[in-house]
Amino acid sequence: MHDSAGPRTIRFRLPAACRKGRRLLLPVLLPACLFAAPAAAEDRPDTPESRIEAAETYLELVPVERMTENVARNIMLIIPEEKRDLFRKGVSEGLAEAGIEDIMVKIVAKHFSTSEIDAMTAFYSSPEGKAIERKLPGYTADISLHVIPIIRQSVTEVMEKHFE
Repeated sequence: MHDSAGPRTIRFRLPAACRKGRRLLLPVLLPACLFAAPAAAEDRPDTPESRIEAAETYLELVPVERMTENVARNIMLIIPEEKRDLFRKGVSEGLAEAGIEDIMVKIVAKHFSTSEIDAMTAFYSSPEGKAIERKLPGYTADISLHVIPIIRQSVTEVMEKHFE
C-alpha cells in the first residue's frame, strides 16, 4: 500500500529557457495531452501486477475504512445506542486484524480489468463521483430501513407457504 492520502501525482519543472514559452505551448499542448490520455490508459497492459497497482490507487481514493463504516452504520441502526461505540470499535479492530485492505485489493484486481479499475478511480475522483460517494450512506440506510424488510417479509411468506 502507498502511504499517500490520494492518487499519486507527478510534478515536473520546465527549464528556465522554456518557461517563457509555456504561455504559448500550454494552450496548444493541453488539448493534445487530454486527447492522448484516454489512448494511453487503454494501452496500459492488463496484467495481475497492473491490476494490483490500479486497485491500490483506487482504494487510496475510496478507502476500505469508509466502505466498512457505511456498512457498520446501517447495522448499528439495530444495535442499542449504548453499545454502538463498543460495536464500532470491535468491528474496526476485527477488520484491521483480518487484513481487510489486502483482501480488498485482491478482490478488486480479481473482478475488474486494469482499465475498469482506472475508470472507477477516475469516476470517484470526479465531482459527480465524490457527490455520489457522499450520498451513498444515506441511500444504503434507506434501503436497509425500507426495502430489506419488505424483501425479508416476502421471503418469509414464500418459505412459510411453499416450503414448510
